[in-house]
Amino acid sequence: DDEDEELLLSSEERRRRSSSNQNEVKSLTLTQMLRTTQAWLLLWTCTILAGGGTVMTNNVGQMVESLGLSPTTAPASLALFSAAQAAARVLTGSISEWALSAKGKCCCGVVIPRPAFLVIASFGGCAAHFLLGMATSEVAFVIGVALSGAAFGMIWPLMVLIVGECFGAAHVGANYMFYDGVTSAIGTLLLSKFVVQEVYESHIVKKHSSLFDDDDTPVDVDGLTCYGEKCFQASHFIVAGLSISCVISSLALMYKTRHVYENK
Repeated sequence: DDEDEELLLSSEERRRRSSSNQNEVKSLTLTQMLRTTQAWLLLWTCTILAGGGTVMTNNVGQMVESLGLSPTTAPASLALFSAAQAAARVLTGSISEWALSAKGKCCCGVVIPRPAFLVIASFGGCAAHFLLGMATSEVAFVIGVALSGAAFGMIWPLMVLIVGECFGAAHVGANYMFYDGVTSAIGTLLLSKFVVQEVYESHIVKKHSSLFDDDDTPVDVDGLTCYGEKCFQASHFIVAGLSISCVISSLALMYKTRHVYENK
């Protein structure tokens, strides 16, 4: 009986060690990390969400001007964006940590993995820019700005944590700085520069004989300023559509990294 019990115990111990080895995360260098599907899913998601945020910070003044809102709306919106993204940075880290703990298990006893919060951020970014694309009042505009700020703020703590958890802690500095730099640079260049600028300039109504067109919409006389809802509407809808793709990439990231969070 004692021998049987020892065999059972040793068998159970081997099973636990085998399971632990399977779920152990290897520390990857930057080049090794970039050979994984998870790295590119995370990069796409964070690039679009970061770009959506910089669209707001770089263009909020022109958005307010084009919609004919009060000039005081621009600084107030920027302050609200900053407050929302700062609050999101603080809360996302602590809430996602709680969700991984035993107390954060859902009703079926499954922990909520960290990439699930990227899904939430992606939905938030989509809702924000869809609302901004439809906004004609200060209230709708301000709500859209706040949602955009929250979605933008969520990605930064998540990037640090997901990079460390999924690609190991040994090279987390170099790996994270890659995401920190590339997401901001490409997101800003792609969305804030190319998309927004092209849409904005294509809707400038040039008319030198009058300051208003036929339907009393203000018209630019120097070829530099756009007025009306359409100046940024298409840009917001493009960002909203790309944010939907981030929902898909975040869900794929959840699936690809499920082994990391199963035994958390």
